[in-house]
Amino acid sequence: MRRWVCLVAVAFLASSLPTFSAAQRDILRDIARALKEPRPATELLARTPMFVVTNDETLFNLFRTHLPPVHAAEFVPLKDLPSRIDELIVTERSVVVIIDRSRGDLTIEQRHIVPYDLTLIRRQDVIIASDVVQDSKGVRFRVFFSAPSYAGLKQAIERFSRRLVREPRDLRFQEVTPVPICVVITNAGQEVVNAFAERTNVNFVWATPETLSRVQDLLVTETEIYLLLPPVSPSVRERLPFNLNLLAPNQSVVLRKNKGGDYWQVLLYGAFPQALQGLIRRYSDISTVPQEPLVITHPVIGSVKRLLVVPFGDIAYYRDRVGDFATQVFRAVQNARFTTETVMPTRPPEPLYDWSPFQDGTIERKYLVELAKTNEADLILAGRLTGFDTQTVRRQVLSSLPSPAADRRIWEISTVRAETATARLQVWLYEGQTGEIIWRKTVSGAATKETIESVRRVESANPPPLQPDRVSMFISDEKLYSSAATSAVAELLNAMREEIHWLAQPGAPVVVTVAPTVIEGLVGSVEIDKDTVFVYIDIGQNQGIKVGDAFRIYREVTVKTERKTVRLEEDLGEAIVVAVYPEACKARVIFGADAVTRWKDAALRARLTKATEKPTTEQPQETKLEGKTQTEQNPSFPVLQAPAEKKP
Repeated sequence: MRRWVCLVAVAFLASSLPTFSAAQRDILRDIARALKEPRPATELLARTPMFVVTNDETLFNLFRTHLPPVHAAEFVPLKDLPSRIDELIVTERSVVVIIDRSRGDLTIEQRHIVPYDLTLIRRQDVIIASDVVQDSKGVRFRVFFSAPSYAGLKQAIERFSRRLVREPRDLRFQEVTPVPICVVITNAGQEVVNAFAERTNVNFVWATPETLSRVQDLLVTETEIYLLLPPVSPSVRERLPFNLNLLAPNQSVVLRKNKGGDYWQVLLYGAFPQALQGLIRRYSDISTVPQEPLVITHPVIGSVKRLLVVPFGDIAYYRDRVGDFATQVFRAVQNARFTTETVMPTRPPEPLYDWSPFQDGTIERKYLVELAKTNEADLILAGRLTGFDTQTVRRQVLSSLPSPAADRRIWEISTVRAETATARLQVWLYEGQTGEIIWRKTVSGAATKETIESVRRVESANPPPLQPDRVSMFISDEKLYSSAATSAVAELLNAMREEIHWLAQPGAPVVVTVAPTVIEGLVGSVEIDKDTVFVYIDIGQNQGIKVGDAFRIYREVTVKTERKTVRLEEDLGEAIVVAVYPEACKARVIFGADAVTRWKDAALRARLTKATEKPTTEQPQETKLEGKTQTEQNPSFPVLQAPAEKKP
């Protein structure tokens, strides 16, 4: 409050005393500016609508995460800039240009939209430049970010978002920061370069084997990173720290060799594209690449028509938290489409009574061969969920706010509870004809949840001390078990894609099972006419309902105990549609009328169980039954005519 009073007083003096000289007025304006509360630069930028020109949606969303929740930003792809540059030059909006030079750069003809001289940019420079345009149209900004690769660009955006400003003119600046860079040589394409850039923390420039001369000077002085797929050109092979001729066609290799000081030659060679992606995911930190050659042999699987997924084992204690884990794994593997067809067996081979020998890896080969032969399968996948690790960490986080007192700050001490559950999954892949193990793997998946338990404020000149972290082995949110199990299944699919070379079968049909559409409605009212009970359902002709359709009437029941909460469906009866309207239908209860009447005030639901056949263009045939004329209908259910409207 004191700050605002001083600010208003200074502004009044600056505007109401014409006898002050220009220098005195400037001093008063500087005092008023100093009294304003500094705010993040992104908050001031978000006050105006803006165009964001950048390489792709990933960078656009990266920038938007640092803006306030309410903002107006329009994405302009860099590839569309030539057709829209005239619009951006004269626009009344702010223009933000974000360039990851490893994904594409501005041309010299496009220099007019950025507040920086493009000819001054060196390969190692990270640029943050901003300018303010003030005219009769208002205030708008021109902001420019440019970096060698994703890591430097991310850091530049974070620095800009932490910059504190008091008024628009504070956003008139230029900042150039040289960063250490590496050289990436790859023949795998732009997508692999982008994936590597988004995972690693290094800045780099990259080239293909054909453009190697463009970075020849950097190959001598900087760290070299090779992301390669077969075939590798001779000009690149002679520079590698490993002889690729020693590898079989189904082998990958990783290696890091020192070239003096803190500079290295790093090789990530994948036998096929998914293998290279797996190496990038595993060694996103290049300092973890081993200094001795690590050769990885990939099983090669081809001419496979059917994959048999044995029901995966779970843990009985966690079953109510995880759910039907066997079905979850089967659906995930089926949707991944590793083979033409993926099936699940119905029963184990005799004399086995359950699937436990398959799930723990102790099954004998003869039973594997027999199961594969019975189900006409080429491969068998089996495994189990081996356990969960849980941990809860309570830590304190310190932040601060301005205080009315000039020599103090308001410190906020937040207690954050971080709960983590990690699921472990063990799998085996067997060859169907011989029962031999082709591949085995243990994967893990984690799920984390953070909750702010409490916030305490302290006003003082110095930051208050924080308590040490408190660790326990229990978690309170049981949903994390299911999330961790799902994460483990996702890691299993990644491992199967990246460690096994699945050869495509030309012309092989893809078997896709489409789940039937479930049509449900709510029961709006129950009508009792003597001994007949009718229900009105809120779906009708517009949803495909016809006279003669059958509905199952049920209600939802919640069973809640100390251990868990379960929702059940209690069947009440069955009804046949007798009248159809555009958005509703009327059905006669033919079974369970007493139960439907008893629960008529509850929230009843109706699920379509059987639909009548589509009508044909032929006229219905009339037959004589016991001297009466009757139109032939679906013999399964009696069809009643809709009641005629009564005339007043």
